[in-house]
Amino acid sequence: METRVRQLLEGLHGDNVEEVINCTRAVAESCGSVPVPNHVHDAVHFMTNFVVQKNCPIKGISIVSDLLSRTHQPGILTSLHSDLFQLCLASKLLPPAIPYLDCDVTAIEHCKADDEVKYVLQYFYYGGCIYAALKNFSRALHFLEMCLSVPNQQTTSAIQVVAYQKYSLISILCAQGSRPRLGQLNVSIPYLCRPYSNLIQIAREGDAEKFAATIAQMTPFLEKHNNMGLAKQALEKIRERNIEKFQTTFISLKLSSLASHLKLPVLEVEARLLNMIVSGQLSAQICKKDGVVWFNKQNDVFDEGAAIEKLQSSLETCISSYHKAKELHTNLSLDHKLLTRIAESENKKEGAPTSSSWDFPVQGKSKKILSFME
Repeated sequence: METRVRQLLEGLHGDNVEEVINCTRAVAESCGSVPVPNHVHDAVHFMTNFVVQKNCPIKGISIVSDLLSRTHQPGILTSLHSDLFQLCLASKLLPPAIPYLDCDVTAIEHCKADDEVKYVLQYFYYGGCIYAALKNFSRALHFLEMCLSVPNQQTTSAIQVVAYQKYSLISILCAQGSRPRLGQLNVSIPYLCRPYSNLIQIAREGDAEKFAATIAQMTPFLEKHNNMGLAKQALEKIRERNIEKFQTTFISLKLSSLASHLKLPVLEVEARLLNMIVSGQLSAQICKKDGVVWFNKQNDVFDEGAAIEKLQSSLETCISSYHKAKELHTNLSLDHKLLTRIAESENKKEGAPTSSSWDFPVQGKSKKILSFME
């Protein structure tokens, strides 16, 4: 088996496209793989699955990364991105994926319709997993939300189901738990993930003990989905928020009273307070002699220069996105398939005769197109 892996990796290192495909096909045929790769991207997809199955994903990272650096155009999402992210996650080596995540995607490389949706979903799902592993939960939440917002007219996507599971836990880490505010979300996904929806509701209530008991009951379920770590972090975050609530209400409080409210041992509460003070989450002082914690009023420091720089960067991104959206709108306004779909949709709603009786403008924007897109 080592010989096959070495043969496949050496073949993909070559610059000759035909040799790369032939080498990959030879290995695929020897393994009985169906279908046999017929394109460079197919060869890379096969290699990715092959090295992951053989528990040596780190060997494929340099190949995909090198191929992306030679062929990748900024802002264009390709099917190779999901391969690189999958290899980075499987090998727990995340830095090679970061440059392709910390950039704006403005276009998608065309491939088969079904595959195109799959690779877009994988890009955002794997990206969310990578950011979660790096504890950048706000970016992870954004990527998983993008994954859930991708329209899918077929059956419920398995990728979106697992994305919703992680989204539920990460949303607790970010903002006490909130369901995705997405119009495109498949209604069957929350139903299939009811235990996770229950966790969101418990997190809103702020009941840490009930949350702990629930994840204890869900342990086999969470471990099966590799979400046990996120669930434990969510529990810790709920307890930290419960401690922060006392800062807004009390000037001082006995550690024993705080422990009684939190239903935790006094020593554990003291250790949590120390960690939160050291990390800057809490402004307080602990008097061990009296067994009292004194809460300080937090003063937010406003950095004018940093705020202006951030605002300017955001404005540039918004302007660029506006021009891209305007260009996409123009292209869609002239797309024959879209016009046909609009006609069919309006026929069903209004009982109009046939799509051929519709008089769409050859160029420019029509009110019906605008209403359909909105």
